[in-house]
Amino acid sequence: GSCPEKCSEASAEMAQLAGFKTRFITPAEINEAAFKGVSVYVQPGGVSGTVADTLTPAQKQNIRDFVARGGGYVGFCAGANFAAANIRDAKTGGYLKQIDLGLIPMTAHLYVEERPAVIYQMTWDGQPRQIYWEGGPYFETPVAPGVDVFATYPNGQIASVRASFGRGRVSVTGAHPEAPAFWRTYYKINDADGLDNDLAADMIRWAGHSTP
Repeated sequence: GSCPEKCSEASAEMAQLAGFKTRFITPAEINEAAFKGVSVYVQPGGVSGTVADTLTPAQKQNIRDFVARGGGYVGFCAGANFAAANIRDAKTGGYLKQIDLGLIPMTAHLYVEERPAVIYQMTWDGQPRQIYWEGGPYFETPVAPGVDVFATYPNGQIASVRASFGRGRVSVTGAHPEAPAFWRTYYKINDADGLDNDLAADMIRWAGHSTP
């Protein structure tokens, strides 16, 4: 389910920027043994429905168990959808996918935007930042108990949330702070304040218990 435009590689680079050693795993490798000695699981952008359909209930439970024991989960764009309880179509209001991961006890809605990719002037941890977006979700309101909103879209809808799950931490965003420069070049869009990799690395550090 990861996008072919190097979504996995971009996510790994952010984990390395955050100070972690990284390795890639295939869906077949998502078992209990895969998480031994691991601090953070990062789900990159792509197609969350494909991810949900590819993994078995037992594999999804392995991810939940890893986080509940104290591990971290970080999701960018589709990775945010995958962490939600389910996904709803913002146009029709109908449910598109029952994900059953439920690390974030909220519904993710497909964000309506006519352009395939844009730079949004977002509020991120109280500060204005221009951040790359490409098809990611927003989260429902009211906010579920225990969930912290740390970024919003220009219209005020919820873009990024974090929460505890058992002893672990979950941090997800519908935006792409991990986006490499060539994504912007491909769509010929200008990002006045430059790359946002520091934000992506901060998400991974927090989920990995490297920051308070």
